[in-house]
Amino acid sequence: MTPGVSSDLFDFADFASWSRALYRQKPPVARSSFLFDSAPEEPTDLLTGIVRDAFCDGVTDRFASVFGRGNPFALKALAKRYGATEAEIICTTGASSAVAMVLRALIQPGDLVLAERPGFDVLEILAADSGARVESFTRTGPRYEVDLDRLREAVKARPRLIMLSNLHNPSGHVLTPAGLQAVAAIAGEVGALVLVDEVYADFAEALGYPHAASLAPNLITVNSLSKVFSLFSLRFGWIIAEEGLAARISRANASREFGISKLGHAVAALVLENPQPFADRWRSILEPNRAVLARHVDAMKSDGLIAGEIPENGCVYFPSVTGESDTRAVARAVWQAEQILVAPGEFFGEPGHIRLGFGMETAALDHGLARLHAALRSRRDANVRSGTSAHHA
Repeated sequence: MTPGVSSDLFDFADFASWSRALYRQKPPVARSSFLFDSAPEEPTDLLTGIVRDAFCDGVTDRFASVFGRGNPFALKALAKRYGATEAEIICTTGASSAVAMVLRALIQPGDLVLAERPGFDVLEILAADSGARVESFTRTGPRYEVDLDRLREAVKARPRLIMLSNLHNPSGHVLTPAGLQAVAAIAGEVGALVLVDEVYADFAEALGYPHAASLAPNLITVNSLSKVFSLFSLRFGWIIAEEGLAARISRANASREFGISKLGHAVAALVLENPQPFADRWRSILEPNRAVLARHVDAMKSDGLIAGEIPENGCVYFPSVTGESDTRAVARAVWQAEQILVAPGEFFGEPGHIRLGFGMETAALDHGLARLHAALRSRRDANVRSGTSAHHA
């Protein structure tokens, strides 16, 4: 194992614990080796310019009180962006805080919550922390659609809440408005609400799809600036829900949510009022990177190493690794061989897959994917030579 990274790095039970441990250990390799990152790098040049313009000659009027309702300028910008009323929006300290707030308002100990599988395990962890019983429903097929028949069977247990992501994390595939409405209808049959994590949704803005909460009264949107804008340092998120439901969520959290940053949310308001430079930036990164990814994926598929469709939108890809069921072992081997970090599918409830992020600098992505190809091929060839079944390697 490379110095600086302990041998048990890949033994963590969940993605959040793994990624925190990874950054604490600070592996001595270039960032280009981090092929698991799920957003483009933070645009510090754009952020610096906004902060400089806002505070160099005094204090911007966006530096307003956030007590009670959140930054008023941010609320106005979000209402315009999503065609919602301000009464339907709650500003939060990031998306995870938004999810926790929804759970605090809606879930009593012992209530059933259904979470998608594969899925971002933090959703399940937050639901369990709220005291819920957490069970899963399956997203299947090459595009990870919601299996409506299985969901209909699962809701017979009368869940209080259903949780899913769109764009889907980890696969990056989109669920259409019709698909979300079908989920909402099934949930509505048993009086359940549906939380939709939309932190990747704006990567698909060209499709023109509306936010989830606009599609049915029992759909709740959660989003943040951390993925499409890559501004995770601002810790700015939001909830959009039907007005009465939004008021209920706010009341349930009124005595707890004092952590919203007046400074961070003032900057967030300025970002939301002029989002175009950030949209231009992620497009300038992902458009060339998608071509690089496609070229390497075709080569790895030709070598019989991986399978799976590249999503049309977003910056993550979730291929299966041919012949492998233990992708913790694959991730460990890839790190040992080439110092490439990928996220094993076990973190998302689907062993046999790895999640790749392709939002980094283009040359670094090209180099990293070439090394990943080499590492996967070497592992496959070594298994063949030794006669070891890859399933037990």
